[in-house]
Amino acid sequence: MYRIKTPYVLFSQSAVAAFAGNMVGAEDGAWHPYRYGDTGKYIPTDEGKYIHVPNPYIHLDNPYDGGYGPYAHENDPYKGEETIDQYKWLIVDPPKDIPYYKEGYYRNNGIKIIKQKHNYDEDKYDFLFETENKIRAEEKAVLKNPNTIDEGIASKGFYEYIGPDGFMYRVEYTADENGFRPKIKRLDTPYSGKWEYVKVN
Repeated sequence: MYRIKTPYVLFSQSAVAAFAGNMVGAEDGAWHPYRYGDTGKYIPTDEGKYIHVPNPYIHLDNPYDGGYGPYAHENDPYKGEETIDQYKWLIVDPPKDIPYYKEGYYRNNGIKIIKQKHNYDEDKYDFLFETENKIRAEEKAVLKNPNTIDEGIASKGFYEYIGPDGFMYRVEYTADENGFRPKIKRLDTPYSGKWEYVKVN
């Protein structure tokens, strides 16, 4: 009777693990540390490596041929907008002796009010006053569109005074739903000097 001796083959633990790992499908979702060697470290491959494709610059000889020819200068200087004439008032004769601008005129008892009236009702009012140095003011007003969303006061009036040049300056105005609309006047008085409107440019 013959006895067959079976040879013993020794495998290392890592070889067995690698063999077992290769037997498992690549997409089984498990981590196989010995699939890429004994340490489980990432071993890079050449996949996705940059491959240079030569694309050298090719020069095209296309020199400038002059186009429309040499530059020709045209004498066309800049012309701005036409100059606007400017005027201003110049004093020809200075104002005469104005008592309201003398030194000490306002020091004694101030300025007296020589006339004053006023009336105030529920839907209208009016007033006026005048001082001894010729300041005057007057205004009349009425209530428009009462008890509505458009309720408001409409008024007309004026105020005036003598300036240091001797002229009376008067502002007449209307104030209503269309806003404040003044008109300005300059009036001669016994104290006025003489002015001239002259061109200055």
